[in-house]
Amino acid sequence: MSGNVQLQSLLPLLGRRVLLLHGPEMEAADVGLSGRDIDCAVLDIDPLWPLRLPDGWRLIQSLHYDFCSWYSMIERDGQVAAIDATDDPWGLGRDAIDTHAFFSDEADTLTPALRAAYLAVKRIRKRNADPAEWARIADLASVDRDAFRVALSSLVDTRVADVLSPLAIRGTPPDPATARRVNRQRYLRRFGSPSRAGRALRVAAARYVERIGHPAGFTVLIVGPDGAGKSSIAARILESCGGMFKREDRYHWRPGLLPRPGTVVRKVPSDPTVPHARPPFGSAASLALMGYYWLDFVLGDLIVYLPRRIRTGLVVTERGWWDLAVDPARYRLRVPASLVRTLGLILRAPDLTVVLDGKPEALLARKDELSSAEMERQLTAWRSALPASFRQLKVDATRPLDEISREVRNEIVRLLEARALGWLGSGWATLPGDHPRWWLPRGPRRVALAGLDVYRPVKTTSRMEWSIIKTVAAAAGLRFLPRGSAPPPGVRRALAPYVPAGGTYALARANHPSRFVALLLDGSGVVRGVAKVALGDTADALDREAESIERFAGALPSPVSAPRIAARSPGVLLLEPVTSVPRLRPFELEEEVAAALGTFFHGGAEHEGAASLGLAHGDLAPWNLLRTPEGWSLVDWESARSDAEPFHDVCHWVVQTHSLLGSPSEDEVLAGFHDGRGWIGRAVSAYATAAGVPVSGAGSALEHYLRTTASSVRATTRRELAGLERRRMLLSRLEG
Repeated sequence: MSGNVQLQSLLPLLGRRVLLLHGPEMEAADVGLSGRDIDCAVLDIDPLWPLRLPDGWRLIQSLHYDFCSWYSMIERDGQVAAIDATDDPWGLGRDAIDTHAFFSDEADTLTPALRAAYLAVKRIRKRNADPAEWARIADLASVDRDAFRVALSSLVDTRVADVLSPLAIRGTPPDPATARRVNRQRYLRRFGSPSRAGRALRVAAARYVERIGHPAGFTVLIVGPDGAGKSSIAARILESCGGMFKREDRYHWRPGLLPRPGTVVRKVPSDPTVPHARPPFGSAASLALMGYYWLDFVLGDLIVYLPRRIRTGLVVTERGWWDLAVDPARYRLRVPASLVRTLGLILRAPDLTVVLDGKPEALLARKDELSSAEMERQLTAWRSALPASFRQLKVDATRPLDEISREVRNEIVRLLEARALGWLGSGWATLPGDHPRWWLPRGPRRVALAGLDVYRPVKTTSRMEWSIIKTVAAAAGLRFLPRGSAPPPGVRRALAPYVPAGGTYALARANHPSRFVALLLDGSGVVRGVAKVALGDTADALDREAESIERFAGALPSPVSAPRIAARSPGVLLLEPVTSVPRLRPFELEEEVAAALGTFFHGGAEHEGAASLGLAHGDLAPWNLLRTPEGWSLVDWESARSDAEPFHDVCHWVVQTHSLLGSPSEDEVLAGFHDGRGWIGRAVSAYATAAGVPVSGAGSALEHYLRTTASSVRATTRRELAGLERRRMLLSRLEG
């Protein structure tokens, strides 16, 4: 399949309807993606459409470059292409075209006349008089000349169209006077009334604030000792990242906004091949020079680097400020390392720092500028010189250059993708901080509020805290939280086929490693599905859960039910959403639920002499039992089994709530299982009656459960360690 056809297949993701305006010829076969650009008009554009990109595609840039136009760079298999999408019902864009006029009928493609009119106006705006381009316009316009004149009249003044259409039909570029007339009329169409000018001013202000606050450029710092190949790698990075940025710039050490200090007194620069040949300056001169260099870094970042970042540029710098901390002798400085580090922390961190490492003897064989001892010292110093907050990529510099540049490019693409997706729409708020457990949509208000249901706290304090967050979300307060990182790449790719059009998702990290739960939300905040995601080797757990639901859930009696499976794919289990209502005392096991679990056990019980084994959910706990308007929904079935001991589910519930929630107390547990008192006693009795087992065996069943499950309890957090101690104390009292 050609790259162009691959690109065309993505267009339906952009919005309700999409029309191709301009792009590579679709009939061209076997062309790559790099350098390909597609222009399209969109009806009701979906700002979150990249969340639904098929596997293999990655969004690396999303630029709001015009009033109502978005430029999206996407990457696949090392090649880059772009989709230029416009949803402009007011005609405020650069071509002053109401793109919704293209959707007046149900056609899926533009007519040749409309395409020719669009291209003619665009070529005049760009001052493009290329005969080949105008010959192409002539071919399209000649299909239906009358329709072309009508289409052109709808885009420009009728009198201008009367002059321009004969020229376009002949394939003749307009003369400068006609081009200026068309451009003047275009500006009048865009801003010719106070209301249009005011709307344009508001949109432009918001767009410029967005571009300045979130520059689309990227900065790479390459560090390492002499001989590591910084210059070669810098050149290769600029080459391999072609097409991902609007421009590329390279700097050897500092921005160079301030001149070299030696030029003031006309000193000849020292020989860079012998960096340590000259003695260092005195302390006062060293401090003055360091301050001069630091000022250059500060001003250079604002005046040189920032404009390039705003304009989607790639800036690659070798050495940078932190080279002063590792090798001050190169700059003839005698300064405290702590001061260099303090000043460096004030500077803006690069988006990526590539740290070159390797065996000293291999690096010295390339470039014999340093002694063996000095090379070893610098390699050791670079391994810890940079702040921990820097995004670092440590690279073995002795590997082939192609491998290194490919590794660096992949890391740049990964970071660009995470950043671009994090900036889509309202983005996500991540809680807590830099190591998030939850990714919550920041807006719109209904979506943000619905997304909070991805977490249903059970502890009283957690419920109070979450209710405060819900109050903030109900007042659209999540928009004021900083944008957090996008969800992990593996999760994004797994969820892409299931995200509803115009929608997003809230994500929670599960208690198991590499496991997540997502609420799929449409644009109005309605939950369309609950997706469980397992990455890597943990994907088998979702297969077990799906098989358990299909095998066992049908045996659950009313009013308890299991969620219904909506779809399955490797690493994803999509469940139909369940509407739940809060419970006042979620740690209590209701009698009707206990009775249903007893019936469930009895329905699969196999009797062998005095032993009786049956069905069990395996992980019955308050966080897995949801109260619904119709009854109860029991979720998380991966631990379901058909060979469970009697009372297994009741024991699991009580032990989990006692050890992790601190309620019920130890005395309440013992009184419930031995004497039948309280809500525990009522639940035990209801379970025993429905399961057809003697209630007198509940106490020994609890003791047996605690013994047999002790080795499987995982305790790493303070809360889990406290729960483990509660389990031990409870078992000790049962044995006593």
